[in-house]
Amino acid sequence: MHQIVPKASAVADPLDHLVPGAAAAVPAAPSALFCPHTGAPCAALASLFSSLSPSGEEACGWLRALAPCSHCRVAFEAGRDRLRHLRLGQRERDILLAAASGAPLVVTERGMLRSASAARRRAALSLGKAGLVRSLAADAGTGGGTARSTVALTELGHYVMAAYGRYLAGGKPIRWTRPARAAELPGRDPSLLREEALARTQAALRDILMDLKGVLLAVIGRPVKDPGRLEAVTRHLEHKAAVLKAVLAPTRAGGA
Repeated sequence: MHQIVPKASAVADPLDHLVPGAAAAVPAAPSALFCPHTGAPCAALASLFSSLSPSGEEACGWLRALAPCSHCRVAFEAGRDRLRHLRLGQRERDILLAAASGAPLVVTERGMLRSASAARRRAALSLGKAGLVRSLAADAGTGGGTARSTVALTELGHYVMAAYGRYLAGGKPIRWTRPARAAELPGRDPSLLREEALARTQAALRDILMDLKGVLLAVIGRPVKDPGRLEAVTRHLEHKAAVLKAVLAPTRAGGA
């Protein structure tokens, strides 16, 4: 009988060069660089720190804190999407409308009933958790009065007023899926935020160096006679240095 089907070896040999080889292993980005909203590496952080391998939760937390989320459109989109489940009561609406003027808003007023003051503070806290207002430094007032909390709109809060202010002003239910067409969501693409991430990194490093400098000058200027305090200062220095080392240690191929 004639052989109709060729042997496997006769076919595999000439086609061997067409079979793609194994892809080169791409080092995974450190988990500290992953965006909490997308689950992918933050483009701004990865452009600076993709070669690092931070070890320990504290080092990873230090690195995550450098993300320029306050300028990132992805973060603003996530904040906007969460608004679909937000219900605003009358007090929350009043605070947003009053804060829209641009001036810091004092949440409570003198002579306000305790129950009304507590309700206003709860409303401000709810808006703060939603990312619409931020707390400002307490104003001590005049005449020796007690400090009162003040708030101002965040960038997301300004967007909400521009996109949905017509519902608030008219006392109507907010339709979160119907923003005003002219309202533009703030923030930029994370790939364009490398300089912001670099500036945050430089500021964080300066803070650590100034902290270390202050500790060293304090020890040099006033000799520490208490062994316990000297040990505490030494541990403080070692801790700061260990965090930086854990962050800045380069990735070693193969875990060597």
